Amino acid sequence: MQSSRLPYFVTLFIAVVLQYLPNEKSTSKRPLENVCDYDRNILCPECVSSGLECNKFDDLFKLQDDNVFNIINNIFNSHTTRIGTIVQENKLAVMKHLNRDNTIEKLLQEYCDAYSLTKQNCRWAQHDGSVDRAKEFITTSILDSARVEGCIFCPATNNRQSLQRFLSLFDSTDNELWNLLAVRTNVEPLLIKLLTVNYHDGPPLYVPKLLHTFGFSIIETYEGKTLEHYYDFPFVTRMGIAAELIRAAFKFTEGIHGFRVFLTDINPDNVVVNLKNDSKQVYVSIVDLDNVILLDSWAEVFLTKNTHHVHSKIECNGCFAYVQEDVCRYQNSDLNLFATCQLLLENLNGHYAKGLLHYDRDAEAFPVLGEASKMLQNLLTECVYCQPPDCQNRSHILKDMLHIIDQTIIQS
Repeated sequence: MQSSRLPYFVTLFIAVVLQYLPNEKSTSKRPLENVCDYDRNILCPECVSSGLECNKFDDLFKLQDDNVFNIINNIFNSHTTRIGTIVQENKLAVMKHLNRDNTIEKLLQEYCDAYSLTKQNCRWAQHDGSVDRAKEFITTSILDSARVEGCIFCPATNNRQSLQRFLSLFDSTDNELWNLLAVRTNVEPLLIKLLTVNYHDGPPLYVPKLLHTFGFSIIETYEGKTLEHYYDFPFVTRMGIAAELIRAAFKFTEGIHGFRVFLTDINPDNVVVNLKNDSKQVYVSIVDLDNVILLDSWAEVFLTKNTHHVHSKIECNGCFAYVQEDVCRYQNSDLNLFATCQLLLENLNGHYAKGLLHYDRDAEAFPVLGEASKMLQNLLTECVYCQPPDCQNRSHILKDMLHIIDQTIIQS
C-alpha cells in the first residue's frame, strides 16, 4: 500500500520544488550578473571595485540548472553553494556566495544603528569616504568573545594583534574592508589563498583552488564527491582515503605562518574525495572552511603554561561538541586529530557502522585486511573514547594508523 503511494509523493515533491524555484530569468540581467551587481552597488560599494565586470560572470561560469544539489540550494539557501562549469575549459567548478544568511546586511544594519545613521545614509563609508570607522566596527565584531560561529581568533587575550598579523599576510593592494568582511562571514577564500600560495604547479594542500572572485562570490575548483559516497567502497580504498584524512589533520594542525587551523565542522558533507589511477591515487579536500578556530601559536600570551590541549569526547547526539575556551588557552590542541578519529570510527551519533573505516566482513576473507581492520578499530576507539590525562598521545595513535595502512596497502 505504501509503495503504491510513492509515485504520488515524488510527484508532489517535484511540484513543490518547481513552485519555489527562484525565478531568476524574470529580469533582463542574467542570474550571476544580478548577484555581482548587488554586491558591487548595494552590499558593499566601498569594498568592491566599480570596474568589476559583472556582465562577464555568466560567460565565465555556467550554473547546472538541472543539478539536484543546485535545485535544493536554490530553495533553501539561494546563492550559497552551487555547482557549475567553467565555460572555456568545460570543467566542473563550485560557486560560493560568502554572504550566507545575509550576514553582511545584518552587520551593516548593526553598524548604522550603533552610529544612528538614517536609512538614506546607511553605508560603510563616512561622508568623507573614510571606512576606518567601519573597519573598526567589523574588527570588534570579529573579536567578540561571545561569538562562537565563523572564524574565531585565539588566544582570547590580545587576539586583535593576531587578527592584524593574519591580515598582514595578504597582498598590500587587497581591499582591507573586503578582507575583514570575509573573515567575519566566511574566511574560506583567505585560507585557500594562504594554504595554496606555494602550490601553483601541484595539487592544493587539502583545499580547493580559488579560481575567481566576483564581489562576494567565489569560484573554486570541483574536487570530487563527498566522503559519504565512498563508505561502501572496498576496505583498501577506504584505508587510502583515511590515510589522506589523517595527513590533512596533521597539516591543518601544523598550520601556516604560525596560525593553526582547527576545523570545528568536520563531517562527510564537508570532505570531498577524488580517486585516480584505479583508486591508487587519492586526493582529499576540506571544502567548508567558514567555521574554524585560527590559533596564533606565535602569540606570547596564553592562559596556561602548558602548551598542549587534549580534547575529550563530549556527548552531543548529532553534533560535534568542544569547549572553545579550552582550545584557546593553549599553543596547540589535538582537536583536529580527535575529529578525524571520530569521522573514521563513527558518525556523530556514535554509530560505528557509519564511520569511514567501519568493520568490513568481506575483509575477513583476507587475513591481512582482517587483522588491519581490527587493529585500526582498536586504535580509533582509544583515540575517541580515552579520557585525559589517561590518553595516549593522539599524534602517536594516528602515526601508528598510517603505518598500518601503508603496510596493509602494500601487502594487499
